[in-house]
Amino acid sequence: MLNFIGAVVSFMGFATFIFVIRFMKQEGRDERGDSILGKAGMTAFVSFLLGYNIIFLVNVLNELNGKQYTFALACLLALVLMAYSGTIFFLKKKY
Repeated sequence: MLNFIGAVVSFMGFATFIFVIRFMKQEGRDERGDSILGKAGMTAFVSFLLGYNIIFLVNVLNELNGKQYTFALACLLALVLMAYSGTIFFLKKKY
């Protein structure tokens, strides 16, 4: 079950990665695109730090084995990519 959930989350992260790359190629070259990418990058960085701290605290409180830790990091990466692309999507609509 953990493998299935990890595969779904990783696929969603990959799909959002494709969205981000497409945005960078189409609209990321002008001033508006640079502003959107900068604000989205700040959001993604903060979400990464928050997620990593949560994983660290969970590991301290309840020792994670290697498979659980790998799953948590894969989810973290996918969720950071989703936060990044979601911020791009909403800022694209706003500006």
